This record gives sequence, C-alpha cells and structure tokens, in this order.
Amino acid sequence: MPDFNLIQSQTLRQEQTLAPVQIQSLELLMAPLMELQAKLAEELATNPVLEQENEDNSEDKDDNNIESPYSNTETGTIEAEDLKDDEFASLVNLTESWHDSLPAAHISNYQADEEKHQHFLNSIVDLPNVEDMLLSQLSFLKLSSEEEELAKLIIGSIDDQGYFKGSLEDLAVLGGADLKQMKHALHVVQSLEPAGIGACDLKESLLLQLIRKGKGKTKIATVVKKFLDELAANHIPQIAKKMNISIDELLEILSEIKKLNPYPCAGINLRRSDSIFVQPEAEIEKIDNKYEVKMINDNQPRLRISNYYLKLLENPNTPEETKEYIKHKVLQGKSIIKSLEQRQSTLKKIAEVIADTQYDFLENGIESLKPLTMREVADKIDMHETTVSRAVSDKYIKTPQGLFELKFFFSGGYQAESGDLLSSKSVMQKIKEIVENEDSQKPFSDDAIATKLKEQGIPVARRTVAKYREEIGIPSSRLRKQYK
Repeated sequence: MPDFNLIQSQTLRQEQTLAPVQIQSLELLMAPLMELQAKLAEELATNPVLEQENEDNSEDKDDNNIESPYSNTETGTIEAEDLKDDEFASLVNLTESWHDSLPAAHISNYQADEEKHQHFLNSIVDLPNVEDMLLSQLSFLKLSSEEEELAKLIIGSIDDQGYFKGSLEDLAVLGGADLKQMKHALHVVQSLEPAGIGACDLKESLLLQLIRKGKGKTKIATVVKKFLDELAANHIPQIAKKMNISIDELLEILSEIKKLNPYPCAGINLRRSDSIFVQPEAEIEKIDNKYEVKMINDNQPRLRISNYYLKLLENPNTPEETKEYIKHKVLQGKSIIKSLEQRQSTLKKIAEVIADTQYDFLENGIESLKPLTMREVADKIDMHETTVSRAVSDKYIKTPQGLFELKFFFSGGYQAESGDLLSSKSVMQKIKEIVENEDSQKPFSDDAIATKLKEQGIPVARRTVAKYREEIGIPSSRLRKQYK
C-alpha cells in the first residue's frame, strides 16, 4: 500500500494584497479618458446616490454638500465599520421603488439625458467593413446558390487589407466542393472591387490590378513578376541590365508600379470601434512668461453625492435597512470621487514637472527636448516610478507645440559638447533633418550622419544613428538612393 507521507507544516512569508479601494483607484488612474468615461457612466448607472454635476443641477451645488449624521465630521467620509454588510444583498430591490419617489427635477434630468443618449446612438452610421462591401457586390452577380455560398467562404477568409488568407483545400472540404470549384469561386471574388482584392500576396495583387488596367502583358507586369524583390532592394541598375532597358525607362515603370495599391482594402474598414479618438486631459499655457498647467475637465464627468439620498439618511422616518443600504452606496460613491481627485492630482503633478523641465521644447520644438526619466519625475512628486508609468499611459497633453502623449516626454539623452543635455528624440529629429536635406543620388551613410551630428556638437555612435534611423522609419542609404 503506497505511503503518501502527508506532512502538515507552516511557512511564514510576506505578501502585498491590494484592497478593493486601492484596485479601483489604480484602475481609474491607468484608464485612458474614453475608458474612464465608460467606467464613470457604469458607476452612475449602478450607484443611485451618485449623480453628475451639470448645468441643470449646478445651482444647488452647495446644498448637496450636506453631511449626513453617519459621516465622519473630520474627513467627511463614512467609516466602513458603520456598515452592516449582511443586510445589503436583500436591499438592492429597494432602488426600483425609490425611483418612483424621486423628485420631478431628478426624473426630468434623467429623461433629458436619456433622450440625448438615444439621439447620439441613432446618429451613429454603421460604416461597412470589407466583408460587408464584398457581400453587397456579390448579391448583384448572377451566380448559382452553390457558387454564391463558395464565394462567401472565400470572402470570409479575406483580411482587412484585402488579401485572401485561407486555404482553398480546407474551404473545399468545408463547402463540400472540389478544388476546381473553389478556384472558380476565388476568381469570382477577385473580379470584385477594388482591383487586387482576394490576392494571396503582394505580387498577385499588383498583377491583378495591372490586368484590370489592361496592362497584364506589358513590361510593367514583367518587372512585377520577375523582379519585385530586387525592386524592393533598390537594385535599379541590375534590373535595367537584365531587362535590356535604360534606367530612365525602368524608373518610368517604377513610377507606374507606385500608382498601384499594395493594400487593396486599406482604409475601407471604417467601423467606429476601430477608430482612435484622442482627447487631451491637460494643457500647458504660457502665462506671464511662465508655462502653467491647466487640467481639462470638460470631457470628464464631475460626480457628487445626491442631496436627495443624504436627506433620506437624515429623515427619522426612513427605515433602518434603507439607511444601511444608502450608507453603503455613499461609501462607494465617495471612494470613486476620491479616486478621481487623486487621478487628476497625479496627472497635474506630472504635467507640471514636464512644463518646468521642458521650457526650451515649449518655446522651440522637438529639437530642444531635454532628457527626462520616469524615475526623475517620481522623485520630484514623491511617488513610485511604476505609478508614474501607469499614470502617463495613453494620456495626452496639449502644448504650444501640438498635442502629445505624456509618454513622449520621457526618454534618455546625450550631453552635447556645449554641456547642454539633449533628448534622444531631439537627436532623432536632427537625423531626420539631415536626411531631408541630403542629395537623393548620394544619400548619407550612417557614418556620414554621425559625422554631421558631431559637427553640431552631438557625439553619437554610428550604431546609435542606425538604431534611431530605424525607429523613425528612415530606410538605409542604399534604399534611399534615387537614380536618374
């Protein structure tokens, strides 16, 4: 009989466990503005004691600051010990009856907000994606039901850029057809708009576009068929020699190829869920020759505790179980409000450090950007470095030089021969300017760019130039070279 030797033992270890309030505060700090708006909308919908300040109820703002007899007089918050958690679950249903007893002003405000929300939803136009566009065209073709179903399988395997990413063999099994039928279905889809749709790769897509233009048997098609890889490597003289044509003629062919679309469906998938909306949460303004930070609160709801429910707490006729439920919700609401205040305070402190550090950037632009690390900011505002990192993620700030993500301002740097500190981003900007002003027939190598930077008093190694050049999307000198 096996002996499992079960042994009971004790171990001592340290663990850090975040309280729910801390987790909530961290989530709100990390949330981008649009996600924050969604979270607050959810809180407003689920917590009856929370309400949003707006033009309709701003006049009675002072009245809503009434402290309930259950509040701590020093901090203005309800202590958790005052709550009886075991009673809350049975009291949730009370909110439905409370809605009927809300004052008329509350009901009218709610209905007005709901009407605005519905108007917004009704105003959204559901823009078509690639699949919708192709299925719409397919419905106008005279196809048998079997051909249409197979074509739909092909369309379902086309990505947002317009390329066919499926397997004809697998789709044939799925559609109960043979390979010849699937190839025919693919050809049907490739006959749709835009030209090049349904291609398996870039070469096929370009050839489909040339065929649609009536240029399927021209020298342009020959270059695409045989020399596309060499063309990408900028081997212009070698290709011209192999085709027995002049460089000028090849450059004309290259010009025609550049008119084709490498991604047939680029820009067609325009569903709103794929769009990115950027809204700044802070602004740096110049006031009396000094840059100051102003928080932008227009896009963030301002929350407060409802005066109606606070009065219910004070009313001696309110049932005790109702009061317990309200106290619980007030505690949750004040926790949300406090977390929002901490979020705004943290973002403002970070923005103020940026404004103080980056005066030259705010005056002159990216070339004057100074190096700044998250550790430096964390030390200045007495916070942990990871808190700063979480706070700046996906947050934007408006400056005299334009709209920037807060993370933009954090980078290492170099010390110029003059003693000035330069951000790595300012070095990238100088590399970009050097490339923009070079002779396109004799582009600068990375060594030559490093030499140019050194002449400007910025000692940067060649490998660093190569790294920064790639980061800002500038190809090598061999690929930048242009031929006449």
